[in-house]
Amino acid sequence: MPKYSDFAAAIFDMDDTLLSNYPPGHPSGLHEESRLLAVHDVGKRRKIPELAAFTTEQNIRAFRDAPVHTLEGAVWNVLLMAGITRGEIDHANPLLREIVELKDKWHEKALRTFGTEVLGAKNFVHKLYSRGYEDRLAIASTAVRRDIFIALDIIGLRSLFPEKNIISKDMFTHPKPHPEAFKKAFQSLRLTVPPAKVLAFEDDPRGIMSAKGAGLFTCAITTRYSRKELQKLAVPPDLIADSYAEFERLLSMEFEHKDV
Repeated sequence: MPKYSDFAAAIFDMDDTLLSNYPPGHPSGLHEESRLLAVHDVGKRRKIPELAAFTTEQNIRAFRDAPVHTLEGAVWNVLLMAGITRGEIDHANPLLREIVELKDKWHEKALRTFGTEVLGAKNFVHKLYSRGYEDRLAIASTAVRRDIFIALDIIGLRSLFPEKNIISKDMFTHPKPHPEAFKKAFQSLRLTVPPAKVLAFEDDPRGIMSAKGAGLFTCAITTRYSRKELQKLAVPPDLIADSYAEFERLLSMEFEHKDV
């Protein structure tokens, strides 16, 4: 089993990796709630019953089955499932743009009100930082940059991630599962080691494929998908854990320094 000391840096996804999308009282997820509110609002105002009556289960499936890990991908899937559109995603579609903009507006409020860390994330990142990863931490996320900074402030990790190392959706052309986001995050670290010497932490199969495609040692946490689901992926992660405490054990981080 590799140790954290075998690696030179770490790159993290944001939602469901550092930031919990499922705080207490929100079983369907903050992103899902904001997206469904936007879908319902547009459906009612535009008198589109297929959107006004879209269900929670359909909304969750729209995200999970989207070929790309973006809000636009999930919303396009909503429109496809409702029978309103067809074919490949059209980013200029007026319904898609309206739902995306409304969801982003409402999600900011939800994030500031209910946002919280994935249990143990703050302590884990601080441990890496204090054990040689200073200036060697990065973010590779399909979230908007505003939300990443809000999340890092909420968790208490803003000072540990240099701004140049934070890769948000506006900084790449091809979303996950394409490796571009993680490749850019790796490049931001300006290391001389190969990508395989950098840890990548993810929760989503599309993110795992992205990190693996970038050549990183990929660690998956079971915040959204089960261990069994992750093990069965066509491109499985290198390491799977149910918590950051388990990652600490697997990467031999215990007992070497005091907790932060």
